Amino acid sequence: MAQLEAYDISDDRVQLGSGVSVPRTWHVRVVGEQNVAGAITARVEWDAALGRPVVAFAAVERTEAGVDITSQMLREVRTHWILARSALDVVTVETEDGKAVGAQEFLGEQLERDDRTTADAVDDAVAVYRVGTALSFPPLKLVADTLKISQSTATRLMSRARELGIAPEIRLQEPRRAPAIDPFSSGPTTPQCGGPGALDRPSRGL
Repeated sequence: MAQLEAYDISDDRVQLGSGVSVPRTWHVRVVGEQNVAGAITARVEWDAALGRPVVAFAAVERTEAGVDITSQMLREVRTHWILARSALDVVTVETEDGKAVGAQEFLGEQLERDDRTTADAVDDAVAVYRVGTALSFPPLKLVADTLKISQSTATRLMSRARELGIAPEIRLQEPRRAPAIDPFSSGPTTPQCGGPGALDRPSRGL
């Protein structure tokens, strides 16, 4: 199973509103990825033009003799999955009491909530939408899945938020497909983000 570690996480954070923030840059290292006989390193950056994080650099380095890095192997590197999965561990949401919680914890709490007023639903939808943007996850889908509503209802909530001026940055067309991650839980089929020193560090010349 693949092991993923985020490191060199920037202290400079982009504030998206609703208490949601994402580091301006971070690096990721993945080993054990299926069909990739080497270590993947990537640098993620916030792209102001696109309004979301992007993979700015990715490379594969062999970790043992007898391995050749081929074009076929490079095609197996799932850059969007690496970005989204690592973002789960670096994106934070500041709650009303000033506590910063991880994106996954925040989404789990929202998933369990079922006592929303209409105004609450709009505010929560905006916050979840912004988390989706920070994760490079289709935000309308994430709103629908988290609030347990249809995507058409999620679209109506976001339209209302835009009309009220709460979230003028909202786009009602999904920018990309969802990566193969569970944003609510790190189950056995998803890689775990190791702590400092959990994986051998690559050179930092990215």
